[in-house]
Amino acid sequence: MTTERVRARVFGEVADEYDRIRPGYPAELVKDILTYARLAEAPALEVGAGTGKATVLFAARGVTLTAVEPDPAMAAVLEQRVAGLPQVTITVSSFEDHVPDQPFGLLFSAQAWHWTDPAVRWEKAAAALAPGGALALFWNFHHLKDPDAAAGVLAAHQRYAPHITPDTHPVEDTWLATSWPQVELEARSEFGDLSARLYRSERTLSGADYVAYLSTQSAYLILDDTTRADLFAALKDLLGEQVTLSVDTALHLARRTG
Repeated sequence: MTTERVRARVFGEVADEYDRIRPGYPAELVKDILTYARLAEAPALEVGAGTGKATVLFAARGVTLTAVEPDPAMAAVLEQRVAGLPQVTITVSSFEDHVPDQPFGLLFSAQAWHWTDPAVRWEKAAAALAPGGALALFWNFHHLKDPDAAAGVLAAHQRYAPHITPDTHPVEDTWLATSWPQVELEARSEFGDLSARLYRSERTLSGADYVAYLSTQSAYLILDDTTRADLFAALKDLLGEQVTLSVDTALHLARRTG
């Protein structure tokens, strides 16, 4: 098992905190995906549903969906979040092992597609979609808005965990067209009608909650206890009572050919 596959399974250790502190996704993004997908009554498949940050947004728009989540602890929180939403079916499975029982009009993945197996993910996605079905992959990126705070956070990482480099600059529109997964999608004959979009927002957190947010990310979860404690103590010391994050949400859209 590779290091990346191990990292893909650590989030259940902090499932409740993940659900509390991770941001959701812009309403405009959900609207744009559904406009692009033209679902009508077709169902959707969510890959790596986590605790349901994106699941509930699509279900609230009337989408019938199957939410696939490999971690039982994350799926347990997801089940609580979607209680009372009968249009959501939860499957505790990896995407690689899941066998869809019907074609889907939309496959979407929030903050999770990079954890899927690169050897099979595109073929699996194409097989799950009906011809003309939509693929929507999206992620939140963040950086501290205050450049002095960002510099201090970067210095603390360089001292205690130099292999982790926090984002310090906004995502650029031009980067979307030349980065993963866009470049891989362009090479896949199963997909066409590609586009990429960026949504910008801000989020204010206490200094303690900013550190809690970091604590739900795999790069920090796999640190040894002493290193993580030293880094987080340094971050709490240098950050004020509040920090403002600039959040860039990147969306990649594609359509199943054939």
